[in-house]
Amino acid sequence: MLEELRLNAARHGRLDDVKVWVVGDRKTPPAARALCVEATRRGLETVYLGIEEQDAWGAQFPEFYRCIPYNNETRRNLGYLRALEDGCEVLVCIDDDNFPTGDDFFGAHARTGEAVTEPVLREASGYHNVCEYLTIAPARPLFPRGFPFRLRGQANAAQAAAPAAGACIGVTAGLWLKEPDIDATAWLNGRVESVGYTGPQRFVLDQRTWSPINTQNTSVVRDLIPAFLCVPMGHEVPGGRIQRYGDIWGGYFLQAVLQGTPYHVAFGRPLVEHRRNPHDYVDDLRCEYWGMILTDWMTDLLRHEYRPTAASVTGRVYELAEFLLASACVRMPAWCPPEVRRFLISTAESLRAWAGVTEAVGGMSGARVTRAENFVAA
Repeated sequence: MLEELRLNAARHGRLDDVKVWVVGDRKTPPAARALCVEATRRGLETVYLGIEEQDAWGAQFPEFYRCIPYNNETRRNLGYLRALEDGCEVLVCIDDDNFPTGDDFFGAHARTGEAVTEPVLREASGYHNVCEYLTIAPARPLFPRGFPFRLRGQANAAQAAAPAAGACIGVTAGLWLKEPDIDATAWLNGRVESVGYTGPQRFVLDQRTWSPINTQNTSVVRDLIPAFLCVPMGHEVPGGRIQRYGDIWGGYFLQAVLQGTPYHVAFGRPLVEHRRNPHDYVDDLRCEYWGMILTDWMTDLLRHEYRPTAASVTGRVYELAEFLLASACVRMPAWCPPEVRRFLISTAESLRAWAGVTEAVGGMSGARVTRAENFVAA
């Protein structure tokens, strides 16, 4: 993937604008470090963060670092922080099984931070299904991982509205060819392939219209990195550990924090090819189970009761952490076991620690940072 990313950047004249952070884990092959050295030699500046580097850097922030388990997708948060510390203005996140297409990958993500010039889309349901823009073979209705189950029988019915004065793109979530980002319940109903994209270069959602945001092909402006936590997973729950919803919950938390700010979420290009690593879909279902059944409840609570008021993004993340402790943790559905409540408490603690670290390493206590053409992939 790294070489294809380098070739895409070179083809579109982006090599001088990009710095890549590769976040390793205990399972990462030793050859990964050598690949990063070679990518740098060939013009794509690439920094490899192995476990040794992560442990040494994380020792500065023990309260946060102990929240991040090994062999877990949420270690990408360490890359976000190093990029923030290094001065990135647009953070681009891509998974190792996502490959750039013919689209100008970094050029499309460069538009994150631009003014909204097109109408914004509003849904009466409050949610927009981005999978409707994909051509699926064999054809069948699909919904992105994390889309509320109670709405999965409905089609999009968006109305276009003029954007508010000063509205800008805070987040760009690119979509996927080949294997779409759908949950285990969909994969267990049969394999599908995304063979085309029918949407515009980008489409922008109203702040009260949400859709799941993952971390496969997503960019955020610097100001929003404090709200872009991939929620730490791996907590013990009945049946195993809660997994595979760290990016989904983080994406919904991000959309909740955006309310009343100038920032909007855009979907569309750049497209990537998701050449999915091998998966056991039954095991995926076990890992996703609690994330699936909690998401409808959690998003309802966020939409109807969380009202951010702080002037800074970090202040809003602190407010969100307190909201989880004061509201979510004490009003959980009766069917939730105690382990799930402990997971929510831990999530609130992670949000507080994350906000504190971003303040420390990036000066993110509230001052607005001027956007520049500097991109980081983590």
